[in-house]
Amino acid sequence: MRATLRWAHSDLRTHRGEALFLVLATAGIVVSLLLATALFGYATNPWQRVFTQARGAHVWLHTSASADAGRLSVIGGVEAMTGPYATESATLASRGARASVELRATPEEPSVGRPLLTAGRWLDPAAPDGVVLESSLARALLAGPGDRLALPGTGRSVTVLGVADSAEPHYRPGEQPGLVWALPSAVRDPQGQVVGLRLAEPGDTDYAVQRAVTVLGAGAIGEVSTWQQARAEAQGDTRLLGQVLGLFGLGALVAAGLAVHGAIATRIRGHLRDISILKAVGFTPGQVVRVFLLQHIAYALLGAVAAAALTEALGSRVPGRLGDAVGVWQGLPGHTPALFAVPVAAVLFIATTTGLAAWRAGRVPPVPVSRPALLPFGRPGPAPDVRRAGSRGAAGASGGCLFYTYPSPRD
Repeated sequence: MRATLRWAHSDLRTHRGEALFLVLATAGIVVSLLLATALFGYATNPWQRVFTQARGAHVWLHTSASADAGRLSVIGGVEAMTGPYATESATLASRGARASVELRATPEEPSVGRPLLTAGRWLDPAAPDGVVLESSLARALLAGPGDRLALPGTGRSVTVLGVADSAEPHYRPGEQPGLVWALPSAVRDPQGQVVGLRLAEPGDTDYAVQRAVTVLGAGAIGEVSTWQQARAEAQGDTRLLGQVLGLFGLGALVAAGLAVHGAIATRIRGHLRDISILKAVGFTPGQVVRVFLLQHIAYALLGAVAAAALTEALGSRVPGRLGDAVGVWQGLPGHTPALFAVPVAAVLFIATTTGLAAWRAGRVPPVPVSRPALLPFGRPGPAPDVRRAGSRGAAGASGGCLFYTYPSPRD
């Protein structure tokens, strides 16, 4: 083992540039994979991104207007509560399109379940008839900031001030009404109220609903929506995109592994003379394989750890959409496992490819002996005539020396 470490140390001092290249190559591969993971989550799971940025509520409860929804804040496991907000069912019409909506009286921007504006601005007391539309509803109505929307049958109209993303269930014609945030003065006929609960443990959703029914009574709660339902509905639209991006990511990982394998194999071929000398001085094939494998695994580990630390510390500071994706990814539940799994997978993949190249290095023969003399046209010469010269042999010979006499080609 000491001889192996000494040779590895000597090789590192002699070939510092090659070692630095392998470390940087591994770091570049791991950084690329981590950024690809962040972009994958950002692109294929927009609901999770919105839920994280908006501090979404895990449970939304629609109750009767007379229910004392404020009592829900004392339920065990509730981290924060938003509301209650008065609601009114209505219909909006724009450019020949109609949609059933829920007008939600929101006096100020909530801290839990906060709408994320994508266009326009938030509600303004200076515009009492202004509303903010949920993005899927805005697409269905082909509406944007500045448009006037009618409420058929009431003689009223509202002005769109902004469009926002929400982690609540999206608008589905005939199934789920669209969400509209409005000032309390715009909700003239409240028919109920809604309250959102953010839980300390997201998996305790069923328990929180049962406790809410116990506190308010079964007749006071009309509709319940959970974060699992909203996530399942939102992920159905991006499943194909996720499969395509995952396939390309797997192809990129294989290509990166083949590139590293080629670099390591080239490096080992450049050390064939050193390998032959090592085997000539007593290194076994297993020791040769082990020295190259351990050496390159150490380089891979160093590069992977540096890449993970660099991505975690500086990834969110990258300007543009990439930095936003990393910042959102760092707040997702699967961030920590992915931060460890990706570097470990890369190191194992590099170790596998290195093992194949090192196995071939272990088969390199020791320093070869001199080849026998060749006759013209590449025909091997005859075996030498070995004669032992004794005391009565050649003049001056003593002690029995070996003389190799090659026959003449004419013989």
